[in-house]
Amino acid sequence: MGEQKKEAVGTPGGRRIADIILECRNLWKIYGKIVAVKDVSLEVKEGDIKLIFGPSGSGKSTLARCLAMLTTPTKGDVFLMGECLTKPGVDLNKARAKIGFVFQHIWLFHHLSALGNIELGLRRVLKLPKNEAREQAIQALKEVKMEEWANHFPAQLSGGQQQRVGIARALAMSPEIIILDEPTSALDPELTGEVIDTLRDLAKKGTTMLVISHEMPFAREVADEMIFLDEGMIVERGQPELFFTKPSSERARRFMARLIKLTRRE
Repeated sequence: MGEQKKEAVGTPGGRRIADIILECRNLWKIYGKIVAVKDVSLEVKEGDIKLIFGPSGSGKSTLARCLAMLTTPTKGDVFLMGECLTKPGVDLNKARAKIGFVFQHIWLFHHLSALGNIELGLRRVLKLPKNEAREQAIQALKEVKMEEWANHFPAQLSGGQQQRVGIARALAMSPEIIILDEPTSALDPELTGEVIDTLRDLAKKGTTMLVISHEMPFAREVADEMIFLDEGMIVERGQPELFFTKPSSERARRFMARLIKLTRRE
């Protein structure tokens, strides 16, 4: 996702953000009387791996979709490489092409092969010629160790393999950041391991990622920062060891205790 640090870009506050890829400030998402995301601010720097976790219904997926501008925030701002995506007149299609998004539910076109699923965005969004799109798609499949299944259709792949194709589809676009919304939630433990191994490989390569997940061994091993979300708000944030040894908030302590207990059972 770029071997060199990006040039510094000025912000309205005068701060320079030489290597901040994605940022949100005072972000809110309100559906009628339901506040799904409440005054969230965070930033992801180049090469960061940030992990968001929290109870069901805490606003994690809504936040992820707002950050990718798949859902329009009610209030607040989202910045990609210093450009404000929430201001009027921004080309959101162009911006979204720089944000890889891996969905919780595996959205592959069932009438296309693994290779065809990846080529589609390269040709329609990036307008690459057929040969170049194919070459780039094959390389993306190699990155997730799925090149042998390039011509297989989704129905011929396991859930873990399908999700790895989804990750390859995001990688193929050469995004600045990949956002993964609970990429293992629909998978059994064995298939979950396949996807987590793929994410570990990407982490070693310095891929910038924001991951929504409750896979605690993965979080402890590779995350630069963990962010605990509850009732749409950031309750606590810090390095993984903080959460595994002594979370500051009682809410985070209780939640971590349950997660660790479940992990031990598995």
